[in-house]
Amino acid sequence: MNRTDLLIDRLVSDASPVRPLKPPIARALAWLGAVALLSALAILLLGDGQALLTRYRGRELLMALEMTAMLATGVLAVIGAFFAAVPGRSRRWLLVPLAPLAAWLLLSGVGCYRDLVQNGSSGMVVGEGLHCLAFISVTSLLFGTPLIWLLSRARPIEPLPVALLGGLGTAALAAFTLQFFHPFAVTLLDLAFHLIAILLVVGVAGLLNRRTLSPA
Repeated sequence: MNRTDLLIDRLVSDASPVRPLKPPIARALAWLGAVALLSALAILLLGDGQALLTRYRGRELLMALEMTAMLATGVLAVIGAFFAAVPGRSRRWLLVPLAPLAAWLLLSGVGCYRDLVQNGSSGMVVGEGLHCLAFISVTSLLFGTPLIWLLSRARPIEPLPVALLGGLGTAALAAFTLQFFHPFAVTLLDLAFHLIAILLVVGVAGLLNRRTLSPA
């Protein structure tokens, strides 16, 4: 028996069983289900759905479309991150959330412009925007910590795009949840703070990717 055979025998004898991961879609849906349950509980106990309806009175269709695009961005970004984390999967998963993201930004911009035309700059208070930034940042941290751990188990070869996609997903879902705790109409200044918060979350996820998503 040569050295190569001895090495193989030693590696085989010391190897421990490896439990295969569940399919990406199953892991993504499990995480999304847990987030949905926690968010629904928080909204039920602390949210104000009536204030949300009052805020969008007369433009309910815009509200429905905007929140649908927001939710779709978060869900598709998270699902895309789970698929992109698995070596060999198509990089097209990185593009999946771009269409709803564009729709979300467009619809939010339309709503903010209408508010500006109707009410002027009276509702533009920096303090309210800072509250939005803090809410999205903290909620993204709560959502993102277990998400990053789950994504890291796939040992993605390219961790940066996976981390960016996961950051976008958590930030979008945090922004969606924020709507039930937002007691005032979203102004252009608020939208700017929303975008800053999302970019902050995505940027931090990208900067930490080398530590949090160990490449194979």
